[in-house]
This record gives sequence, C-alpha cells and structure tokens, in this order.
Amino acid sequence: MLTEFWEADAFTERREALLDTLETDYPWSKGDVLRFRRGGRDDRFRVLRVQVEIGDEGLRREVLLLKLDA
Repeated sequence: MLTEFWEADAFTERREALLDTLETDYPWSKGDVLRFRRGGRDDRFRVLRVQVEIGDEGLRREVLLLKLDA
C-alpha cells in the first residue's frame, strides 16, 4: 500500500513536512517508533495517527509522526 510519512508539529499535531513515501504493507500502529537513517542523520519518530483512504486508485495510507529527541 502506498504510505506517506508526515512529520507533525509538536504542539498542534498538524502535518508539517513529507518525510518519505513508500510502498509497504507493514501494519503501522499508534506508538510505533520509526528511525530514518539517511544522509548522515539519525532521526527517530513516534507514530501519532494512521489514516487509510480508499479511492478509485486503490488504498493509500498516511502516517503522522512526532519527532523524538535524540
């Protein structure tokens, strides 16, 4: 399923920046921790919300993430 990972604002929990888009069937759940290790960076995020959309193009999922301190 096409999955978009969005970084959330820490105070409003609104989408701020698209981190990545992947084709994955992993069942993301609230509380899961993701680690993005790219370009010399090592950022960790916690899943706040998962939303699945069903449309004419098929399934699409949006995962909202909160950045964790190092």
